[in-house]
Amino acid sequence: MDKNNIEKEKAVTLSEAANITYLSPETAFFEKNGDFIKARIISENGEENNYPRVWLHRSFPFDMPDKYISVQDRESEEIGMIRSLSDFDGETQKILSDELLRKYYAPKITKILSLKETRGYSYWRVLSDAGEISFTLQDTQRSISKFGDDRAFITDICGGRYEIPSLAAFDKKSLRKLEIYL
Repeated sequence: MDKNNIEKEKAVTLSEAANITYLSPETAFFEKNGDFIKARIISENGEENNYPRVWLHRSFPFDMPDKYISVQDRESEEIGMIRSLSDFDGETQKILSDELLRKYYAPKITKILSLKETRGYSYWRVLSDAGEISFTLQDTQRSISKFGDDRAFITDICGGRYEIPSLAAFDKKSLRKLEIYL
């Protein structure tokens, strides 16, 4: 066998190498099941699989929130990947988008009212698009993730997430309180 044939045999697509099954409107059907989502998936060989509950996970939650959505079963095994929510009809998009909004809900912080640190914990009182919120961080610097030059996410000790959509839009007092942790 010559070198070109060997190279052709080795060449596989990324989805083949990663064993990704892409879901499309022709192979994946989603609907509400109470407060959850159920799915009916048709495999490549035409076999129909029903899942009474599925979980959605964004592969790139900050950069591409509506693309590359992993659909997983009860055991956290990936059933398949949605390339883009826009591939699906309006009703299905709404079902999937609503579930992602619920899962990835993060109030947007608009102002830091108070920020105190003691014994390795920081205590925050902020204004957000959900009203006034108080939360606690442990290891404050590790609990704040900066994305790009102007955006940050905070995860509190209970797993709650908060977004600062624009550091530049913060008032000077709020920014001063936050600067030492960025």
